[in-house]
Amino acid sequence: MITGNGKILRAYGLEVSGCSLPAEQVGGDFFEFISCDERTLFAVIGDVMGKGFHAARLMETIRHMLRECIRINPHPLEVVRRLNKVGGDELRKCRAFATLCLLCYDKVTGRLSCVNAGHHPPLLLVNGKVKVARCRGVALGLLEDYLGSGVEEFFLADGDAVVLYTDGLVEAYGPDEQRYGQERLKEIVRLQNGADADRMRQSILSDLETFTRGFSQKDDVTLVVMKVAGKGGERGGD
Repeated sequence: MITGNGKILRAYGLEVSGCSLPAEQVGGDFFEFISCDERTLFAVIGDVMGKGFHAARLMETIRHMLRECIRINPHPLEVVRRLNKVGGDELRKCRAFATLCLLCYDKVTGRLSCVNAGHHPPLLLVNGKVKVARCRGVALGLLEDYLGSGVEEFFLADGDAVVLYTDGLVEAYGPDEQRYGQERLKEIVRLQNGADADRMRQSILSDLETFTRGFSQKDDVTLVVMKVAGKGGERGGD
């Protein structure tokens, strides 16, 4: 499991790189990679309502519950359903909610299962083209009996990449109060075809910095890039 900024993981035939940049001293965004067994890796990105220490405390609670939900039943849809039940109660007590996108990667088949709870859907870079996943859902904590929106599946090959992000990235302000936006993100991802995961992450953040230079931002920014690296990805983690 890795959670730290700028950390690079090479395992499960994947190369992954992620970072989280809080708007204040701490924030409510999070990302995490969780080993399930010898062939299955979970990747998750989430955004707890609010900013600062209150959001950070709730975020840590949700992260702890997420790991426990995966341990109890690692089926992706069941993980989110259970998390909405136990974590949703905690969120409602605080009059908050959280968005979350959960990916489950099987290194043997290359299957990527995606369940979404109100989060921005991931971008997939396949054969030089960018595709937006269709998976949608309701944020954790909003509906007590929500059963989830189902699982969307993809099969990834060597060189394919997946980009996860929070709204602080695509809603960042630039000149004339324009937003960075998903279309600009898609274009910079497309231009990174062939780059490794960490280079892709750095290029996206560099483009964001160029766009927002001189304009103060109010939201946390979290970005995760996963790339299928074949046998090269079987090396030990950094």
